Amino acid sequence: MKQKTFEYYYAVTLAAVLFLVWFHAPISVGVGSIFPSAELYIKAWKEIALGILFVGAIVWVTNNALWRQLLASRLLQMVLGLATLHLLVATVLFDNWQSVLAGLVIDLRFLLVFSLAYVAALMHPKTKPMLVWSAVVGGALTVAFGLIQLTVLPKDALSTIGYGKDTITSYTTIDKNPDFIRIQSTQRGPNPLGALCAILLAGALSFALLRWKKLSQNHRYVLATGTVATSIVLYATYSRSAYLAAAIAAGVVVAIAVKTHRSRAVILAEIVIAVAVITGAVLLQQTDWYKNVVLHEDPESTVVVKSNDQHVESLASGWKRLTKQPLGAGIGSTGSASIVSEQSPDVTIENYYLFVAHEVGWLGFGLFIALTGMVLHQLWVFSKKDWVARALFASGIGLAIAALFLPVWADDTTAIVWWGLAGVVIASHTPIKQRKP
Repeated sequence: MKQKTFEYYYAVTLAAVLFLVWFHAPISVGVGSIFPSAELYIKAWKEIALGILFVGAIVWVTNNALWRQLLASRLLQMVLGLATLHLLVATVLFDNWQSVLAGLVIDLRFLLVFSLAYVAALMHPKTKPMLVWSAVVGGALTVAFGLIQLTVLPKDALSTIGYGKDTITSYTTIDKNPDFIRIQSTQRGPNPLGALCAILLAGALSFALLRWKKLSQNHRYVLATGTVATSIVLYATYSRSAYLAAAIAAGVVVAIAVKTHRSRAVILAEIVIAVAVITGAVLLQQTDWYKNVVLHEDPESTVVVKSNDQHVESLASGWKRLTKQPLGAGIGSTGSASIVSEQSPDVTIENYYLFVAHEVGWLGFGLFIALTGMVLHQLWVFSKKDWVARALFASGIGLAIAALFLPVWADDTTAIVWWGLAGVVIASHTPIKQRKP
C-alpha cells in the first residue's frame, strides 16, 4: 500500500470511530443481543479499531523518522508516563485479568485516542476537518434521536433492542419520580448525554461568535436550530453536572470572545446570557422542577436512599481511600471494572480525580492533573483563531469541574470525542520538523 493511501485510510478509520462511538450503546446492546456468543468483541469494537490504528501509527512514525519529534513532545511524554504507570500498577497490584483488562481499557482509552489523533494530524493534512465533521454529524444525530425520544417514543422504547437490567436500563428517573424521566438518547445514560451536549453547545457558540458574519442565512438558521435542539436535550437529561459544565463552557467561550474581539455584539451576547441565567435561577427556585432536578429533594418522594446521599457517601469514601492508599488499590478496583474484582468488588467513586487516585495512587493523580492542565493550556493558546480549540478549551474547563461529581472520562463516547478532537487540534498547529527519513 502506498504511503499516501495508508495515511488517508488511517484518518478515515479514526474519523469513523469518532462517528460510530456516538452510537456505541445501541450497537453493543442491539447487535450483542443478536449474536450473544460474540458480545464481548462487539462491545470492544472501538478498542479493537484503535488497537489496529496504534500498530499502524507505530509503523508509520518509524518509517517517517518522526519518533524523535513525538518523543520530544512534553504532552506525549506525559501520556507515555501515565500509561506506563498504569501498566506498572496493573502488574504489581494484580487482581484478576478480567478486572485489570477492563480497568486498563477504561483508564487508557482517552490517552490512546489522543495520541492516535495527534499522529493522524501529522499524517494527513485533512484529518482535522474529517474528525470534526464526524463528531458534529454524530452529535447531531444523537440530539435528533434525543428529541424523538423526548416527544414521540414511549419511555421504554429502547427495551425492544435489548435494553434492560442485564445491559443498559432503557430510561432512568430522579429518585424514582415518574414525573421526571431522564432521556439518554444513544448514550449509556443521561449524564454522559448531558456532558456531550455541553461539548456540542460550546462548539456551536464558538463557531457562531467567530464565523457568524460569514455565514449565509440558511447556515445561521441551521446553527440556531441545532443550538436550541441541543439545549432542549440537555435540559431533558436532568443532569446537574452537565448543566454546570454547559454553563461554565458558555461563559468561557463568551469571555474569550470579549477579550479577543471586544465587539459590541459579543459584549451584548455576554450580558444577555448573564441576565437570562440569573433571571431563570430566580424564577425557578420555587418550582417543583428546581426542588427535584437541582436539589433532588422532593418532600413527597418515598425513596429511602436518595441520590444526594449517595453522592456524599461516594465522595467521603473516595477521599478516605485516597488518604490511606498513596500507591492506589490497583487497576480495575473501582467503577464498572470492579464488578468482577476479587479484592474490592463494585467500588463506586463518582469524583473522577479520586477515581484516578484510587487506582494509581498519588503519582497517577498528579500526572493526570498535569496532563489535563497541559492539554487545556495548548487549546487556550490556539483558541483565539480556532473555533474548535476554543470549544474544546471551554468545554474542557466545564467538564473538569463536572468531573468533581461525575466520572466524566470513564464514559466511552465523552472520552473518545473530546480527547480525540483535542489531539488532532493541538497537532494541527504543531509544525512537522522531520517528515522523511
